[in-house]
Amino acid sequence: MSEVEIQKAGSYISLRKSVGIYVSLLVLMIILLVLSSRLSWFPGIIPFIAYFACGFILNRIVLRRLIEWHPLYNTLANVSGAKISSFLMWPLAYFILFFRLTINKIL
Repeated sequence: MSEVEIQKAGSYISLRKSVGIYVSLLVLMIILLVLSSRLSWFPGIIPFIAYFACGFILNRIVLRRLIEWHPLYNTLANVSGAKISSFLMWPLAYFILFFRLTINKIL
């Protein structure tokens, strides 16, 4: 489904569920990094691949259903820039996103 179809279908995700997915993937990455550094038989490429897999999962599941793009800013440059930065720097990017959404919800 495209983003427009998902938004029309109304399959949004709550902020709490989004943070839960983020935290679980972050814990998974920490566990993989600890296993990789402590065990000599554990392949070091697995945390590297898992990092990008987690960024992809967060972009496809969380970002797509959490953020509704305004039609004025729904340009290729804006959306692709946000998605690429969220994909490559997902631990920091999603923390900032959730912090901003929480502040917006509270205030």
